[in-house]
Amino acid sequence: MTTKTSEKTSLEIKRFINAPRARVYAAWTDPAQLKQWWGPEGVQTRNFTSDARVGGKYRWDLLNQEGEEMTVYGKYRELVPGKKIVFTWQWDDDEAWKNLSSVVTVELADRDGGTELRLIHEKLPSEASRDRHNEGWTSVLDRLEKFFNK
Repeated sequence: MTTKTSEKTSLEIKRFINAPRARVYAAWTDPAQLKQWWGPEGVQTRNFTSDARVGGKYRWDLLNQEGEEMTVYGKYRELVPGKKIVFTWQWDDDEAWKNLSSVVTVELADRDGGTELRLIHEKLPSEASRDRHNEGWTSVLDRLEKFFNK
């Protein structure tokens, strides 16, 4: 795994997933699979809805590690089966996110019998937010790896 945070409000994480691209893509776009692995360790999903099609929306209601109820939501911008997923990402009820929508891009490529996953999260509101999201995405990808290794 490699992590890059060169842009002040963007992050990039690369991770090898020991599963074919088609299966990794399905894990990101099939609501039943998403519910099995989505979210950082220690975060409880209260509700998760996803309509994975261009223009479709998703919403994730969660309870964070401090017991605070939070919601993130967005729209799917681009879906290239087995290769790429692009969606907006916005936190509800957070002043720093008012009138701001960040963008998450997940790219998938074949590597060593599995999948090279590259996650880019751009247009975050601050460097502190970038660092928190970097931790969160790292944990999310840990859970995705475990999902395929069970």
